[in-house]
Parts: sequence; C-alpha cells; structure tokens
Amino acid sequence: MSLICEVGKTQLVKHGEVTCGDSVEIVRNPDETVVVLSDGLGSGVKANILSNLTTKIISKMVSSKVPLSDIVETIVGTLPVCSVRGVAYSTFTILKISPAGEVDIIDFDGLPPILIKNGLVEVVERETEEIFDKQINKAHLKLNEGDLLFISSDGVTEAGLGLTLPMGLQTKGLVKALKEHVNLHCSAQELVDQIIDICMSYYISEPGDDTTGVAVQMRQARECAILTGLPPNKEDDARIVSDFLHSHGRKAICGGTTAQIFARESGMELTTDDHDLLTSEVPPISHIKGIELVTEGIITMNKCSELLEYILQGNTLSKPRQENGSTLLLNELLQADRITIFFGTQLNPAYEQIKPGIRLRNVVIEKLTSQLQKLGKEVIIHQY
Repeated sequence: MSLICEVGKTQLVKHGEVTCGDSVEIVRNPDETVVVLSDGLGSGVKANILSNLTTKIISKMVSSKVPLSDIVETIVGTLPVCSVRGVAYSTFTILKISPAGEVDIIDFDGLPPILIKNGLVEVVERETEEIFDKQINKAHLKLNEGDLLFISSDGVTEAGLGLTLPMGLQTKGLVKALKEHVNLHCSAQELVDQIIDICMSYYISEPGDDTTGVAVQMRQARECAILTGLPPNKEDDARIVSDFLHSHGRKAICGGTTAQIFARESGMELTTDDHDLLTSEVPPISHIKGIELVTEGIITMNKCSELLEYILQGNTLSKPRQENGSTLLLNELLQADRITIFFGTQLNPAYEQIKPGIRLRNVVIEKLTSQLQKLGKEVIIHQY
C-alpha cells in the first residue's frame, strides 16, 4: 500500500475571544498534500479574517498549480503591513508534501519547523531568500514512514509568557518539552494534542494568544472503496464488480440492486437484516462475506451526507450514535484517507417514487465528494 500524509491540527482561542485568529487550510490531490498555516495580527474576528484570507488565496493558487515562488511573491506583494508595528498583518507557513515524503517548506515570519525522526527532535534549518524586500525562509527535507514534522503559530512558543514562564516557552523550551514530556511514537494528531495540552498548562487554562499546532506524518494510507449503482450496459456488470474487488482497502456496497448484481457476478451469498425495518429512517443493512458494509443506496447515502454536513458546520456528533446504515457508512468514510467510488450511472426507475428532499444518486455522490474533500480526504471516482 502507498504512503499518505496524515495531518493533525489543534487550536486554542485566546481567552476572552470567540474565534481563533489563526487559520489552517489543507489541500489534497493525488500528487501532493499542501498545508497552509497563517497567523493573523492580533486576535479575534479581524485576525481570523486576515489569516483565513491568506490561507484561502494560497491554497487556491496551489490548486491551480501556480509555482510556490509565484505564490509567495503574490502574497508578500499584496499583504498589508501594520502602520503602527511595521509588521505584516498575516504570517504564513506552507508545507508541500509529495507522496514520496519530499517536503518543501516556505514561511513568512513563521516559526522554525520541528522534525521528529527516529525518536530524535531537531529544529529544521532554513535558508533565507528576499522577495519584495521581505525575508522568506525556505527548507527542504524528506519524511520517511513514521517521521513527524511540526509547525505552529507563535501562541505555542509564547505559552506562559509573563505567567509561568517569564519569556514564554520559546522554541528551545518546546524542544526540551518534546524530549522530556511527550510520547514521540504517536500519530500526527496525538503529537499536536500533547503539545497543545502543554501550552494550555503553561497558560493556566487561559490562553494569552491564539495557539495553533499542526503536525504531518507519512504513514500507510487507509483506503475505502464504495460500489454504488449499475452500469447502463449489462455487459459492464462483471467489469465494475471485478474492478471493485481488486481495489485496495475496506469495501462498502451502497444499493440493494447493486448488492444483488455484485452477489450474482462474484458468486458470493447476500443476506439481509430485517430488524428495525419498520421504525428506522434508514433501511436495514445486508451482509456479504468479505465485504465490510452492505447498505441500501439513495436514502442511506443522503442521510450520511446530512451527517457530514453537520460535522462540517463545526458540530460534534453525539456518542454513541444510533447504529444504522448511514452511521456505519459515515464511520467508513471518516476513517479512510483515500476513498474510491465505483459509480454505475444507470438511472433506477425506482427513483420516481423517492420522497422529496432525497437527492438522486449522481447528485448525492457529487455532494459527498465535495464534503469529503473539505475534510481533507482524497476522493477518486470511476464512472461506468
């Protein structure tokens, strides 16, 4: 299996503010992962707007394959400068990571990244380049499987400033804390959570600044394949089933007729649960040995999309959630890094009886794709 870049992120909002002045944008596509961290000057809504604007512009340019040097030139050339302090209204750090773990780092007024490799902690050395009379820091390194790279806003290095630490944590103190108090054999998210917990303790639970930590790690990709819908030509049934079976990762089938065709073409037995059939909003699941999940199609996928939208709005789903086809499908999607959808485009006559508000298969797949990409997932669609 191929490696994937996992991104972990945790933020603290400055005490007394309602929104974080730091922003993080993650862009994934098959040939790279790009992470953009920006720290807006000050705190609160104004800082949030400035940092969010910075990350959106950079990520949009990256998605358009604009060279990193041109991106930096555009941002630095247009970024306003505070007339009082003489510093930029928004700083930024860009990580561009290839599937092989090659990392380009570019930052403007950012903190030095910290690399954790084979249990050792080191500050990444950077070279300086002048663009538009601004000092831009650059570095390049290789991440192997399990290596961790950490970047942050200055809320991390200023943790405890004037409270528990006269000069704040600083980079030197962060490195010391990583060596002495942090489990370094962990995931990207676990590393960030540990560091932010340390910052929170130095802040005595009242952060004096917006604080953002981001870590990236190369690891084996968690993959999931979804089979839904039938091809318009019956001759293609065997091909879509074969392609699905030979794909990587966990597997889910969404659609009653789809499951029947799969069972016919594969020779596998299909069995159906009938519990809660009359009371659940979501039709019951089925079972095929060797396939992790078999659900109904349109209604289940629509309900799953509703749950994803709820998450994207910043909400947390209550636990334990009612277990049904949509929540089980949601779990499969959330746990995966790369999702491949095998989509048969034949229109099902039963769609005419679907109640209002339920999206047709092609529409809900488009919606799910957009939602999953916003969550940082890589989505690949094969149409038949």
